[in-house]
Amino acid sequence: MTNVSPITALAPASATDGYRALVANAGSWTADSLGQFEIVGVDAHAFVNRIATADLSLLASGHFVHSLLLRDDASILDRVTIYQFAERVMLLVDASQREAVWDHLVTRKRGTIRLRDISDDMGVMAVRGPATLVRIAPLLTPPPPEPGEVINGRLAGIDVFVARATIDGPEGIDLYCRSRDRASLQKTLANAGVTPLTDDDWRMHRLEWGIASVGIEIDPGDTPVEAGLERLVAEGKGAPFPGETALAARRRTGALKSLVGFHVMGDAAPPVGARVAVSGTMVDRVRSVGNSPRVGIIGMTSIPTTAAAPGTPLVMQSGNASWQGVVVHRPFVSRSPA
Repeated sequence: MTNVSPITALAPASATDGYRALVANAGSWTADSLGQFEIVGVDAHAFVNRIATADLSLLASGHFVHSLLLRDDASILDRVTIYQFAERVMLLVDASQREAVWDHLVTRKRGTIRLRDISDDMGVMAVRGPATLVRIAPLLTPPPPEPGEVINGRLAGIDVFVARATIDGPEGIDLYCRSRDRASLQKTLANAGVTPLTDDDWRMHRLEWGIASVGIEIDPGDTPVEAGLERLVAEGKGAPFPGETALAARRRTGALKSLVGFHVMGDAAPPVGARVAVSGTMVDRVRSVGNSPRVGIIGMTSIPTTAAAPGTPLVMQSGNASWQGVVVHRPFVSRSPA
């Protein structure tokens, strides 16, 4: 079972069926409107290597990697998952950034490639939870892939391609199918004991795992340095990407602020947008917050790097109300056995 982080306080929030499935069984979330872009052609891999921060030369065919797309000033346009195949590359992007990312790709198109928006043709279902493989494996041919791998297969007669989550996050599998097969896939998973998740269940899941999204926890001007996502940037890969020069300059000067997790004492949560103060000085706002049944009231904010160490006291204020908090490590939970 997923274990909690060093936070010990428990919140009184009631757990939904979907939340319980994520913690102890398996739950599925239908990812509506995510952007899915296919790049084919002899220069497809080189093109994606020039626009994303990951080093695709190190990524074998049939694998995926999490990466970033940056603007020229090194601010984050979007988080992206890159699926590498022998004959094509596929990008998965946030629904809110779908149009902006498409424009980003089109304006930077180089070489012999063909770009195609397949978002409306494909359905995506994310299955997460410790029993994911138990529920999925008996239905899937061939067997589930290793972490970080992608395979083509059939799940109970439905054509899918399957990507298995890497070990640095929760156990899980992403299933891609034709849009016309999505309802059948949902029914098949439910019959196999995989609980359908609501959007609220999924948001809590992402928050507990400390996953920051553009437009929510990541502000328009944030670079990978401020967002704590430098691990997604491959330095010196020999294929310059947009924002590389600006990012190098930001690294030299250092970030003034850093995105951190926080835990709030008590059983009342501050609202999103509440002012956040360190040592009496307002430094940011509550960017996201939730009442986790496992670890209490948690959220994310951005504070000066000099105060970003775990244990730093925070005060959050909205109107006449105030809340006491403390900086904690992200993610707030882990896959480690209890």
